[in-house]
Amino acid sequence: MKPFMKKIIGLASAALLVPFVVPAVAPATDPPKPRKSVCAQDGRDKDYACMKVNAKKVPSSETATFTGNLSKSARKNLESWTKGENIVCLSRYATKPATDGGWPSQVLEAACTTIRKNGEFTISAELGRKGTYYYGLEMGPCRAKNIVECGEGDPGLIGVGSNDGNKALRLKTT
Repeated sequence: MKPFMKKIIGLASAALLVPFVVPAVAPATDPPKPRKSVCAQDGRDKDYACMKVNAKKVPSSETATFTGNLSKSARKNLESWTKGENIVCLSRYATKPATDGGWPSQVLEAACTTIRKNGEFTISAELGRKGTYYYGLEMGPCRAKNIVECGEGDPGLIGVGSNDGNKALRLKTT
């Protein structure tokens, strides 16, 4: 076979393989901007849910206080989700995404509260675990009348990567 033909066959073979190469690492995204307060948006509602923490750092044996408020539309969604119980809970995220680029979270069921009629809430929590974490806010246990809502709905109110300006609520426990 002529060298010219070998070169064309080699290039054609490489061209066929390129579309099937899968990157080993998910594409990099901008890391969240650590803050003591964050707001999440939902469509037209700029301040759908807002939350702040009273300190940047607390000893793991002491209480951290998270305060915030939900908009009318967030409260309406929460009421439907919890069938009127209107419970919200803290969620905890690592400060780096998983290898697939996602931000898995852990709902802190011992750090829940009921939303007041004016949409405000306070959660006082002894977090226990030492380290630096991002914190979010989730709707409480799903008790919706429509069971599909529980299976296909998203209980997240404030998370990582979905907040205004890519901000994330960060707290270090020592």
